Amino acid sequence: MRVEIAAICDAATDQGGKLNILGAFDRIGGELPMVMPQCATAFRIRWDREDAGEHSLSLLFEDLRGAPLLPPLESKIGVPSMPPELDSHAINLVLNLQRLRVEHEGKYQMILRVDGKEVAVLPLWVQDLTPHEPNPLA
Repeated sequence: MRVEIAAICDAATDQGGKLNILGAFDRIGGELPMVMPQCATAFRIRWDREDAGEHSLSLLFEDLRGAPLLPPLESKIGVPSMPPELDSHAINLVLNLQRLRVEHEGKYQMILRVDGKEVAVLPLWVQDLTPHEPNPLA
């Protein structure tokens, strides 16, 4: 099993096995706290023949202190057996996020684990662009 694509983006869809990604990014800026109206995460995972069966997935989105931006997401995925002519199979995973609230400036990370093993880490840097009054003593 290997991750071929991992991205935080404006939008993503899976249409008949084709992964569509729009606007991949790793940094955002705005007045804090901010609410991102919509974003998505997209993963394309290639499974080998010996990976057939059920696997556990977990997705964490947290700051560097381990404080979650979202509750941890956990799921199971079934990887089907493959016909003899195939030696691998790709599965796309898309998570659409609505009204994601960000309170603090700094680095965040999205961590994907498969069967408890960390397989992808996506950084997201948040910059506070809130206007501040100039310091009259400076």
